[in-house]
Amino acid sequence: MVIPADALPTLLASMLGPARTTRRANILDDVFAEVSDQFWAFLAPNLWWLILLLLVLVILAFPILGRGPNSTKRDPWRGFRFAAKETVMLRAGGRCEAPRFFVWGRCSTVAAEVDHVIPWSKGGPTVISNGQALCASHNRLKSAIFPPWWYVHGLERRRNRYAPKGSKVRVRAVLNDEERASRERWSTNRRK
Repeated sequence: MVIPADALPTLLASMLGPARTTRRANILDDVFAEVSDQFWAFLAPNLWWLILLLLVLVILAFPILGRGPNSTKRDPWRGFRFAAKETVMLRAGGRCEAPRFFVWGRCSTVAAEVDHVIPWSKGGPTVISNGQALCASHNRLKSAIFPPWWYVHGLERRRNRYAPKGSKVRVRAVLNDEERASRERWSTNRRK
């Protein structure tokens, strides 16, 4: 026997009786009210620091403004090769540029790869000012995460200590006119 969906509440009420149905609903309402009261009793005195904690987390996760890509179009060059790779490795002195602990110290491992500070997948171009020398483990750990402002400032501060005189230590993920022209020449020659 198939019971229509609209007849189910009536059938349950007749089987359980109106008193049982009402009593169960009242018990659920009481439990919900008790849990809700306990939650607000905990939250009310702690609300100020929870809001402060949320604000701090938002500030720490915020990316650095004005240094990221000015376009969502990806750079046709994916990896650092030849002179660009050599320049980034020389600037790092052949060592990994990742921090040892958050922004303090510097990884002591030999750099094996050159990677983007602002990830290529997020629009970061393959330019020397957006490159960093990393060991294999830090490169895998970083993956495609857009770095927060404190990471970029920490990297620049560390670079000021070890980069050769005259090296540009500022992270800037923007193509200049010369780099843009070389990409256009490269893509034109590639299509031929």
